[in-house]
Amino acid sequence: MLVRRLNAQFHALLNRGLPPDGTIRPRVAWPLWLTPLLVIGQLLTPHPVWVTLIVALAGLYLLGYFWVRGLARGLTLTRTRRSALLIVGDTLEEEFTLHNRTHLSAFWVEYADASDLPGYDPSRVVAVSSLGRYSWRASVQCQRRGVYRLGPGRIISDDPFGLFRLRLDVPQTQRALIYPRVLQLPDIALPRGQMSGDERRRRPLGDVAPAASVREYRPGDARRDIHWRITAHRNQLMVRMRELEPSGDVWIALDLNRAVHSGAGAESTLEYAITLAASLTAELVTSSERRAVGLLATTGTASGGQEAIWLPPRPGRAQLWRVLAALAPVEPSDTPLAELLFRSRDALGHRRSLIAITADLDPTSDPRRRSWPAELVRLQAAGLASSALLVVPAAPANDDAANTAAEGAGGDDAGTRAERLHSLLAGLDIPSQALPVGLKLPPALTYRRTRTVVRTTPTGGAVRYEVEEEVG
Repeated sequence: MLVRRLNAQFHALLNRGLPPDGTIRPRVAWPLWLTPLLVIGQLLTPHPVWVTLIVALAGLYLLGYFWVRGLARGLTLTRTRRSALLIVGDTLEEEFTLHNRTHLSAFWVEYADASDLPGYDPSRVVAVSSLGRYSWRASVQCQRRGVYRLGPGRIISDDPFGLFRLRLDVPQTQRALIYPRVLQLPDIALPRGQMSGDERRRRPLGDVAPAASVREYRPGDARRDIHWRITAHRNQLMVRMRELEPSGDVWIALDLNRAVHSGAGAESTLEYAITLAASLTAELVTSSERRAVGLLATTGTASGGQEAIWLPPRPGRAQLWRVLAALAPVEPSDTPLAELLFRSRDALGHRRSLIAITADLDPTSDPRRRSWPAELVRLQAAGLASSALLVVPAAPANDDAANTAAEGAGGDDAGTRAERLHSLLAGLDIPSQALPVGLKLPPALTYRRTRTVVRTTPTGGAVRYEVEEEVG
């Protein structure tokens, strides 16, 4: 207990007056325990050797201590991010500059970075002269969408004798938001009943539209809406339910249920479904019709819970970036698509369209589970035109052997199940389209940037030049 208290007091003495982010600790402390022995030796048998040893030992430690103490006030690090907008596949670049504003040289300085961006490690070990600086660049290709932290960092240095260690915390952090890729999609089958601007102006007078279905007569219904033929057939008053034209508002319902997704990394159905949601949003908000798009999903959280994503339909490019920012950090959840649609059907509104993106190709395999096609039928009956994008998993490398094994076991491959589901949805008057994972599509969201490239010469020099490139 006494030794621990003495150590605490000794460390407090070493760090008195230092910046709050600086810490000095002795690396080699055992020679200090020789000091009392040297003093006793001088007292018992006075000799210049004892004095020389005492002065040399004390001088080395004092010099080393004041060396790192001076560096603690003069070493600073600045980091500059050169890439403001990041999309999956883009390269994040940062420039680091270590400044030494003292007259003492830093012969050994380590910068340790704690960024959580996968594959990114800008840590370096460098030397900085007095009143000098050292710069370096670090880069990494962003392989996965998400929200990541750049920093914090830590500067570690020693005195020339290696007796004391200096640690300076660099608490500054910044967020790196990596958006999912936006691709040019093939022609997507939107819900029936949507009309372009010209077709909308050619609607008949009096809001006459084909009757989608009939229902029982209710007090207050117009007599002109009575369907007399069906009334005579059923022997009770039946009223036409007019098919109202959906507005330009489109909901995108993204299925993040971990139970229906397969694959890993960029080739997983989850990542492809997120890419489809981002691409579809970009296509709808930037098309000539300038539709308003909203996003509906349930994402998992880092704490193991679930969080609802609810972005009401809005037009314009600003909504596109809101949707991309919401899609960047999403994780798989435990909420099936049918449950998501069931919980949200009262808030989705009417005279809108809904596009469900899912990898669930067996929605009716379990009769005890709610089926998402049935929920789409209910939404259509409530006035919400619906369609579906089916994400088909990538075929395995030995697809012939896999198909043979599946047929022998009485099962079906993903393509067969997607075709069967497409036929089922067609019978329910729900447009659908299947897109296989790995389908090569060109980027739709691109921008031009200027990047500095450094090339070494055969003589050991360096040449810098600017390169303009298109990123997407």
